[in-house]
Amino acid sequence: MTIYSCQNTQEGNSIRIGISSENLIFEQEITSLAEQATKRKVTIIPKGSVSLVNMACKGELDAIAIADEMWPNIKCPSANWVDTSGTLYQSRVQFALPKTTAQALGWDKKIVPRKEILEKLKSGKIRLATTIPTYSNSGYNTLLWLTREAITSTLTPEQITPQSLEPLQPIYKNLGKSSESTAYLAETLAQDWPEDTLAALYRFLYAPDGTELYYHGKTTTLSQPVSLIEVKPAIAVTPTWFVTTKDETLKSQLIEGVFNRLESKNPRKFEEIKRLHPPLANTITKEATPIAQVHRQLLDNFHPSIRQKRWIIGIIDASGSMRGEGYPQLLAAFSELLETQKAKDNFLYSPNDRFSLIIYQGNDAYQIPFNSQPAEEISREIIWETLQKDVQPKGGTPIDKGLIMGLETASKVPPDYKIEIFLFTDGKFADPITPELLNTYQSLQDKNVELTIVGAGEIDSQQLRKLSRTLDARPIISGNANQTLEELLKAFREAQI
Repeated sequence: MTIYSCQNTQEGNSIRIGISSENLIFEQEITSLAEQATKRKVTIIPKGSVSLVNMACKGELDAIAIADEMWPNIKCPSANWVDTSGTLYQSRVQFALPKTTAQALGWDKKIVPRKEILEKLKSGKIRLATTIPTYSNSGYNTLLWLTREAITSTLTPEQITPQSLEPLQPIYKNLGKSSESTAYLAETLAQDWPEDTLAALYRFLYAPDGTELYYHGKTTTLSQPVSLIEVKPAIAVTPTWFVTTKDETLKSQLIEGVFNRLESKNPRKFEEIKRLHPPLANTITKEATPIAQVHRQLLDNFHPSIRQKRWIIGIIDASGSMRGEGYPQLLAAFSELLETQKAKDNFLYSPNDRFSLIIYQGNDAYQIPFNSQPAEEISREIIWETLQKDVQPKGGTPIDKGLIMGLETASKVPPDYKIEIFLFTDGKFADPITPELLNTYQSLQDKNVELTIVGAGEIDSQQLRKLSRTLDARPIISGNANQTLEELLKAFREAQI
C-alpha cells in the first residue's frame, strides 16, 4: 500500500466518500458496503478528481475514488492516505468520432497514430471535445498525450515551455466542447454530437458498438453512431482509491469492509467493465507515467501557454437588496479570479487574461475603478482592491443600464480574446429587455460572447430564469449560497477553454 498524508477533521456520524466520473459505476456497491461495515450513513460526493483531492486535503472526505494517483502528489504531497488501488481495474481514454466522419478520414476500424490525430486537430478539420486539463483526469491525460507528440514521449520538466507547447494552441483555441466533468461532457455529447467533433472520454463510457453512452449509471442512445478509434500509443489510466480519514477504526472498516470486498460484492460489474474495455492490440503500446514535476509543469503552463486568452466582464448588482449574503458571495467568487495567488493555486491564472467589472446601483451603472474606460486594460489587483474598498450595496437596481454597459464593453474587446460575461443579481428588478438592449446584444453575435446569469443573495428564481431564456444565457440559480458559489467557480473554470 502507498501512503500519503493529510489531516481529516470530518465530524459527526455521516461518512463522506468522493467518487469521480470513471468510478461512479461502483456508487451503489461502495454505499452499500460502507453502510454495512460502519453502521453509519454514507454521503457520496460526485466530482472531478482534482476537486475531490482538494476536498480531501482540507479534511472534508473520508475516502476518495479518483482517476489517478498523481493528483495527491501534486495537490497534497505530504499526506497520510492509504492507497487501496490494488483492487482496481485498468482503463484508458478513448477517442470517438461520428462514424460518417471517421469513415471519410479513413479512421473507422483502424489503429490511428498519434501524429495523425494531432495533425488533423491542428488543421481544424476536426475539433476536440475534452474536459478541462487542470480539473479533470481525462482532459489532463489527453493534453499530456498530445504534448508528448509535440515534444517527446520521455518528458522532463525543463522541456515544457511556452515555446514547446505552442503547437497545441490551435487545438485548445478551437475546441468543440469542454466541461469540468467527464460525466457532464458525456451527457452533453449524447444530446448533441457535432459531425466534426472528436471526443476524449473513458473507454467504458461507450457501448461496444458506439451507439450508446453510459453516465451516472444510466445509458442513452446517441443521435448517430460513433466509431471508437484505437490510437497508438494508448492513453492508459489507473483509477485509484484512497482512504483519507485519520480515524483508525473507520480507516480499517473502509479498507477491509469496502474496498477489499468490492469485487466480490458484484463480480458481474467487473465483467461488464472488461466487456466495455477490450484488451489492446499487440501493436499498441502504453507510455510510462511521468514524474510529478512534469505534471506540475504542464498544469502550470496550460493557461499561460496553450488556451485562448479571455476577457471576463462582470456585471454586478450592488443595489440595497444585495446587503445580505449576496454581495459577500460574489466577492468570494471574484477573489478566486482576481487574487493572483488564489488563481494560481486553483489553476485559474493566466497573465494574459483581462477583466472589466460593471457596477449597477441607484439610478446608474459605472465601471470600476472609477473613471476607467470600457475594455481598458487594468490590472486584476487594482480591480479587486476597488471592488473591496469602494463598492457598497445601496439604492435601486438599474439592471438594464448595467447590461447595456457590459455589452458595450464587450463590443470594444479586441478580437483575439474569448469573451465571457457574468451577470450577478438577485432577480429583484423590473424587466430590463428593451429594443436598445436587444440590438446591442444581437450586434455581438459575431464575437461569440458567452453570457452567464448568476443568482446571488435572496433570489427571485422565476425572474432570473425568464431573463436567462430571453438572452439564451447559462443560468446558475440556487437558493443555497454555497451551492451557487460552487457552480459559479465551475463556470469560471469552464470559461477558460
